[in-house]
Amino acid sequence: MKVLVAAFEDRQVAENFSASSKISDDLVFACFDESVAEEGKKFFKEVYLIKAGDYDPSVYSEALKELYNEVGAEAVLMESSAEGVAVASMLSAKLGVRCVSDVKAIEDGYVRRSALGAAEAKVKVDFPIILCVKPGSFEKAEGKESGEIKVVEKSFESKVNLVEFKEKEKGVDISEAEVVVCAGRGVKKKEDLAMLEELAKLLNGAVGVSRPLSADLKWMPNWVGMSGIAVKPKLYIGVGVSGQIQHVAGIRDSKIIVAINNDPKAPIFENADYGIVGDLYEVVPKLIEKLKQS
Repeated sequence: MKVLVAAFEDRQVAENFSASSKISDDLVFACFDESVAEEGKKFFKEVYLIKAGDYDPSVYSEALKELYNEVGAEAVLMESSAEGVAVASMLSAKLGVRCVSDVKAIEDGYVRRSALGAAEAKVKVDFPIILCVKPGSFEKAEGKESGEIKVVEKSFESKVNLVEFKEKEKGVDISEAEVVVCAGRGVKKKEDLAMLEELAKLLNGAVGVSRPLSADLKWMPNWVGMSGIAVKPKLYIGVGVSGQIQHVAGIRDSKIIVAINNDPKAPIFENADYGIVGDLYEVVPKLIEKLKQS
């Protein structure tokens, strides 16, 4: 069975390859950017670089529809990002096939996906189908191929009427960090993130925040959690994080979870490998001091 694999960012190619390899070993790769195509060569023998202009889900979905039919694919796989889901939903309508988003695992004829906040649903896979995999859910493969890039020129009339365009603020990419220091509601003000950033820097890590600090207080554009970015670092340190189920679902694959909270009954401790009950404004400076001495 042939699977058409697409990606919109070069960093997602390895993960999309890993996910699609669980379905078939007959894979065709398609993208719309030269840097993504170059990354695709490392994993796929057959790479299609579709030149169809700037991002437009109606145009991109039409281009993928044509390629899907040309290569005789029975499934499509791409990332469950804003771009991916928009294209996948339109492609689903054009092809008349089912689309499953937020896929976290592929196993034995089923996929597992996020559902109802912190829950997971097990969905039977019947082909043809479109799967959108949640970034950070699959291991990144090592590139071994030296594939051939085939450039395809496509021109379609856009079916999207752009009323207004707003550039989304992008935060630091924490999905690849081996150490993640995450601020929760126990952190009193935005300026205090500097303390966590110092801790993260000493550990060669990155700083994230919980959903309330991002969505409500706008401290950072991206948050750690099921509805935000799922992380799986070697070390996760939750600072003032209560540990609600939606947040825990986004950190559960971390190798080691450390929690710092002044509430001994905080749910985060039930999921932590190590816990420190104490005032974060006393604990974190002491950790920084110890790390500087080491």
